[in-house]
Formats: sequence, structure tokens, C-alpha cells
Amino acid sequence: MLGSLKATLMLWVVLVTVVIAPVRLFFDLRGQLQRTSEAYDVGLSDWALALGNLVHIVDGRVQFDLNEQTEQSLRTSSTDTTYYIVLGPGGERLAGDAPLGAPSILLARGERRMFNTHVGKSPVRMAVHAVECGARLCQVRVAETLGKRDKARSESLALTLTLALVFALVFALAIWLVVRHAMQPLESVNEQLAQRSLDDLRPLRRGRMPSEVQPLLNAVDQLLQRVAADASRQRHFIADAAHQLRTPLTSLRTEAELALLEAHPPAVHATLERVHRSTQRVARAADQLLALARSEASSTEPGEPVDLKAVAQDAAQDWVPRALERGADLGFQLDAAPVRGRRHLLGELLANLIHNALEYATGDAQRPARITVRTGLRAQGGAEPRPMIEVEDNGPGIAPEERSRVFERFYRAPGSVGAGSGLGLAIVRDIARSHGATVELLDGEDGCGLRVRVVFLPAS
Repeated sequence: MLGSLKATLMLWVVLVTVVIAPVRLFFDLRGQLQRTSEAYDVGLSDWALALGNLVHIVDGRVQFDLNEQTEQSLRTSSTDTTYYIVLGPGGERLAGDAPLGAPSILLARGERRMFNTHVGKSPVRMAVHAVECGARLCQVRVAETLGKRDKARSESLALTLTLALVFALVFALAIWLVVRHAMQPLESVNEQLAQRSLDDLRPLRRGRMPSEVQPLLNAVDQLLQRVAADASRQRHFIADAAHQLRTPLTSLRTEAELALLEAHPPAVHATLERVHRSTQRVARAADQLLALARSEASSTEPGEPVDLKAVAQDAAQDWVPRALERGADLGFQLDAAPVRGRRHLLGELLANLIHNALEYATGDAQRPARITVRTGLRAQGGAEPRPMIEVEDNGPGIAPEERSRVFERFYRAPGSVGAGSGLGLAIVRDIARSHGATVELLDGEDGCGLRVRVVFLPAS
């Protein structure tokens, strides 16, 4: 069984053609040779009939009158030798070539006969006619060698084989075009599915699909509907769970902060700090899960004109104070970068990049943690400049062999020292995909740290 439906159809058509074509070729060639032989037989029989008209009864005696010109016309041929003989009522030779006198042939009055025989060692085709000689019968026999018949047979065979070859080539081309045309609906479906993102679960475009393909499309659409419904339930569950967790986690974090501010025994101080850090981490994870659910739910919503510079400016108001609390240098280099998208999701994308950079950027008194946010247009290979946003830090970076895995949800690279949950880059990737953007992980300045660049499609 072949893996390709197109190849399978072509193979079966070729096999059927290979079986049928020789049979058809045999009968066509046989019919053509028979018609050619009959045409030559008619000519030979006409000569015998013409010679029979020259047999007369004069004074009770049988006479055959054939002038030299007529005999020369009879015997003239570029390919064959022609023989004739006229036999009297008693089988005596009246004129012609003696070798044709044998064997004896009995014919009824008015009968004509055609058969193959030999003159010496040469095969010939002979026409025998019974001619009335008064009350008795005479015979006229005319024979010719088989040269033109053999030549016609060879030419017919060559012509038939040539036509068969041409027909086979044209037929193969026609079948290939027909199969290709018939397979276009399936190729259209395959193209639609190949271009779909994981979040695009809309029904397939039908167009002018054959009735045989409709059940397949119906089954695929039903599967997409079930997947969409299941994905929707999952998103709602994650969103509901994250939303329900936010309030108690916020309260718990507040209580932990108050407990640290109020007087407490020194022995429990470390415990309170661990509780506070863990609460912050869990609260951040709940926020990220909620953002993840929102990004998946909004993946099919139409975008609006957004400037990445404005998104970064909004983020600066929220993240600069946090960076100062950690002693990090958070800088912004902002140029206009217009895109089409959903502003709240783009803000979440940038928030996750800055949060990751704060978690993993390293610094001390001599070399403080440094984070830079950039927006603008970036030209690639002479193509139209594309808007981009990037966040660079001077942290430990990510090893090249780990960069393909850090986009997996809840995956953290070995040796990670931050308090992240492994969701940040997964959220960045999902939001970028929903905007048709690509995420690049690059080395930071002088090969140190990490630069995360998100490149968008030009705003239209």
C-alpha cells in the first residue's frame, strides 16, 4: 500500500491500462491486417475475374485471348511476382504458368476461392475462379507473392505501436492532470490545516468540495468543535481557579507583610520571610495563569492599532519602583513601533519579560543589575522594517541548548536561581503567536546576560 493517495490512483490506473492496452492493441492490429489482406484479395480476385472474361468458345473449342499489353500490366509490380494460369474443362493448360496447375481444385459453377500456397519455394496468395466454358467449367488461377502484404503488415505493426506509445504518453499525462485536479480539494484542506495555529479551531472553508470529501470535512469540523469546547472549559477552569486564588493570596501576602512589620520573636523572622516570598511566588503564578487563560481566550479577537512605545511607557510606571526596591537599574530606550494587537496582552507580555529579567539579573556594589527595555523598528535583510520590543539583562543568560525548552510551561533551566514558576516565557510565546510575532533569545551585550526580542508584523 502506497503512502500517497495520488500515487495509489496513478498506480492502479497504470496497472489496468497495462492489462487492457495489449488486448486492445492485438485486436486493433488484427482488424487492420485483416482489412488490408481483404483489400489485396479483392484486387487479386478482380484480376482472375478479368482473365475469366477472356475465355471464349469458338466452334466448340475453348479459346483464351490475352494480348501482350494486358499480360504485361498483370505481371508488372515493384514488390511481387504475379502468376496466372487458365485451365480448360479437362484441366489442360490453355495459357499461363504451368506450376499453378497443381493441385487439382474442384469448384462449383460461379464459385470463387482464396487460399495460400506455394509456387516452388515462394509462398503465394492465390485466387481461383470457376468460368463457364459452354456446358462445362474452366478455371482461372491468379497468384502473387506476399511481399507487399508482408510490407503492409510491418508498416501496420510499426504504425500501431507508434500510435499506442503516443496514446500511452497522452493518456498518462491526462490521467496525471485529472488526478491532480481531483486531489486539489484534499490539498486545499491540508493547506488550511497546515497554516492553522493551535488556537485556530474555526470550521474549515468548504468551497466547491466533492461530495466524497464532505464526510471527512464534517468529521474534522466536529473534532475541531470538540477540541474548542474542551479548550474553552480548560481556559475557564484555569481563569476561575486563578481568580479565586488571587483574593486569599493577596490577603495572605498582606498578612505576611504586616507580620514582618510588627514586633515578633527573632526566631520566627526567617519563617515569616519564607512565607512572604512563597506567597508572592504563588500570587505571581496565579496572575500568570490568569494571563495565560486570557491570552488563549483572546487569540481570535481582532487587534487594534497599538504603539509598543506606549506599552513600554505604561510598564515603566509600574516596574521602575519595583526595580529600585531590588537595587536594579531599569532603563528604557524607546522609539515608535506601531503594531496591530490587543494592548492588555502586549502589556502582559512585557511585564513577564521585565519580571524574568528582575528575577535573574545579577548585581553587586561594583556591577549592579542592569535591565534595558527597547522598542522601535528593525530592518531584516533589506526587507520592510518590522516593529520590535526587547528586554536585555546582565544575568547568567540561558545556555543555547536550553533555549528551545524554556518556552515549555513550568520548565526551568537547570541551575536557575530566581523564584520564577516557569510560565513567563511560555506566556510570552503564546501572546506573540496570537499576534503573528516571533520570539528570539539572544546573548546580551558582550555575550553576557540574555536579550529577549519579540518581532512583530508591520502594522497595516
